[in-house]
Amino acid sequence: MRLRLLVALALSTGTLRAQDTASAPRLSVYLDCQTTYCDFDFFRTELTLVNWVRDRQVADVHLLVTTQSTGAGGSEYTVNFIGLRQFAGITDTLRYFSPPAASDDDRRRGLGRVFRLGLVRYLARTPDAARLTITLEGAKPGGESQTSPRNDRWKSWVFRLGLNTNSDGEEQYRSYNIGGSLSASRITAAAKTELFLRESYSQSDFELDDSTTFVNLNRFYGATLLHAKSLGDHWSAGVRGSLSSSTYDNFRSALRLAPALEYNVFPYSQSTRRQIRFEYDLGYTMFAYRDTTIFFKLKESMPYHRLATAVATREPWGSIDVGAAATQYLHDLSTYRVSNFGELSLRLFKGFTLNGFGSYDIIYDQFGLALKDFTPEQKLTRQFQLGTRYRYYGYISLNYTFGSIFNNIVNPRMNSWFD
Repeated sequence: MRLRLLVALALSTGTLRAQDTASAPRLSVYLDCQTTYCDFDFFRTELTLVNWVRDRQVADVHLLVTTQSTGAGGSEYTVNFIGLRQFAGITDTLRYFSPPAASDDDRRRGLGRVFRLGLVRYLARTPDAARLTITLEGAKPGGESQTSPRNDRWKSWVFRLGLNTNSDGEEQYRSYNIGGSLSASRITAAAKTELFLRESYSQSDFELDDSTTFVNLNRFYGATLLHAKSLGDHWSAGVRGSLSSSTYDNFRSALRLAPALEYNVFPYSQSTRRQIRFEYDLGYTMFAYRDTTIFFKLKESMPYHRLATAVATREPWGSIDVGAAATQYLHDLSTYRVSNFGELSLRLFKGFTLNGFGSYDIIYDQFGLALKDFTPEQKLTRQFQLGTRYRYYGYISLNYTFGSIFNNIVNPRMNSWFD
């Protein structure tokens, strides 16, 4: 019989609450969770057996939560319990799996249960240990069961269908957008197959005067395919493919197909905490253009190769994620593109954090630029891709927080989107 572990910390008169233990020091916990479903207000309200603090330097336990997608479309949450101060050296790792159809409440309650389980070993070393109760409860008949692969009529395939639309406008401006997507994936320990289809249409109407309206249209259709096979803890091999059509990029069709090989310095099982990956692709691409290009062509094809590297780490002091990819076309080695990005979040010292993101592309592969004179309106609204040798984006923020580090009270009164 499958058993469910339930942990409760109780006083002789009821559940432990903040006001009940004001006279005794309680376990201080710092939650380090940047995923969508980490509802900190919920945890502060429901998990009152500890003191939640906003600075890890005054915490007894650091909860570091990372996540990655599962083959069924759900999420695997890895919760690292890192002991600090008197608990230094006491660490643990627990995991929580949420199904693809789980609600936000299901996810936060599942994470809360894992938090309770992992905190038991630390609570057992505090004065609260005398009030710690652990019970094993038998699973109810008809309860949850793990579907074995032989009973899976979908053979591990997962499909998602999406449709979105939005509009906005003013007296002299209107905008409409509609898009759709379809994905199919099959992920097992031995191999991964992912197919993604996307379509979008956007239209913006600008009334320049009583008799003139400028219409900006953009259409995009695209499909991507990835099939990767595991070759052990560090190697993977597969194939990448894509097919797209874009009015903005002047592509009637752009087809790419390339075998790929990847090496990860660390085992893939550690991917939520750290990665150093290198990938090499060698393939062929074919372009068909909507309008004649500046090179007087309506179609062309060429071989290319691509080298990409990515470094990511998530540690108690923060996180760093950087990467670079260089694509070069073998018919003319002077045509290439180099893309770089970097993202960081660092805790420099007590209360002070540094966050930033930046990307920079070096561009020498604009084969599809249309040979025509663009109107000022088309340039201002970016209706078509214009010639450029680079592209960049970035931001940086510095934050310093000071004041009380112990505040477990949640007060949602008069929260408003309009503030």
